[in-house]
Amino acid sequence: MKLILTEDVPNLGSLGDTIEVKPGYGRNYLIPQGMALLATGKASKELRHRLQYLEKLRAGKIALANEQAEKLNALNLEIVRKAGPEGRLFGSVTIRDLNELLKENDFELERRAIILNTPIRSVGTHEFTVRVHTEVSVTLQIKVVGETVEKSAVEKTKAENADAIVIDAEEIEKLEELEENTELEENE
Repeated sequence: MKLILTEDVPNLGSLGDTIEVKPGYGRNYLIPQGMALLATGKASKELRHRLQYLEKLRAGKIALANEQAEKLNALNLEIVRKAGPEGRLFGSVTIRDLNELLKENDFELERRAIILNTPIRSVGTHEFTVRVHTEVSVTLQIKVVGETVEKSAVEKTKAENADAIVIDAEEIEKLEELEENTELEENE
């Protein structure tokens, strides 16, 4: 099925491109969403005449995307996560976390616009890409700060048990001294 795109579609084409897609994809998704028109007939002729207008519209969208990209570049992103002593995180920083962090900084983006090759699992500075528009991408850095846990629950219980053992040893020494004192008193 031949279609003409009326807007940019990721991984398919840009505005005004004539593409060949499977009939179900075109009929059930692209045409109802208003992303494409059939390449034959009256609609396609009208679209070809409207391409000049659509190109201006597209240029405006790209200009807005470039402005947003400049604002994104100015951000200093930092996130705090619990980490072990070697700098490994308990869990990871994912695309969802990055999207929430960008929302806190007043940037509404789709999750699919954020490209992170692998989840972040260690403390430090890491890079990820934000696709603001099909033609505008920004590479950002995020600083992951580790909130180290001073003592884990196991270490705390061991320390408490060690204190209990010390107390018990002190009590035993006192008892032995009392027994010796009572024996001395009995012998006298």
